[in-house]
Amino acid sequence: MPLLNKTTSGAPGATSPVLTRLRVALTVFFALDGFIFAGWVVRIPAIKDQTGASASELGLALLGVSAGAVVTMTLTGRLCTRFGSHPVTVACGVLMPLSVALPPLTHSALSLGLVLLVFGAAYGGINVAMNSAAVDLVRALRRPVMPSFHAAFSLGGMIGAGLGGLVAGHLSPTRHLLALTVIGLLVTAFA
Repeated sequence: MPLLNKTTSGAPGATSPVLTRLRVALTVFFALDGFIFAGWVVRIPAIKDQTGASASELGLALLGVSAGAVVTMTLTGRLCTRFGSHPVTVACGVLMPLSVALPPLTHSALSLGLVLLVFGAAYGGINVAMNSAAVDLVRALRRPVMPSFHAAFSLGGMIGAGLGGLVAGHLSPTRHLLALTVIGLLVTAFA
């Protein structure tokens, strides 16, 4: 990774502007991941009602998130090795917000489970890719900054759940999750 070879700007203990920008971008991706996932979770009750799923059918449909994530997580490491963790993070940063718009379009537990496979795949992919990029950055910085990324994920989750709870009574799941899609794509473009 050529970006990570420059660790200082010349002064002892200084961090290069490239590494600072990379740290900010990764922090944004971690926060976005938590924000979008929490926004989806807030809408699970409404999606359950929309699909007419029983509690057990919903539980099985929700397995789609985990199944998609597990499958993708095993492949994403190879993609990061081949193409680099940064491009894979950006690609998954586009796929995850796009896929979160799919659950409100379903009308059965089976179709919900299938679209949650896609969402889970994007979610698993971005988690592996951004953590891989973060490990590279920690190595380049030679200091433990990984906890700050996980704190950003938690903060994003808190904001996503809080805002999701506030808008849940005013926006349909379709509009809410579409708003998350737009926000996610804009944030990805920025980062």
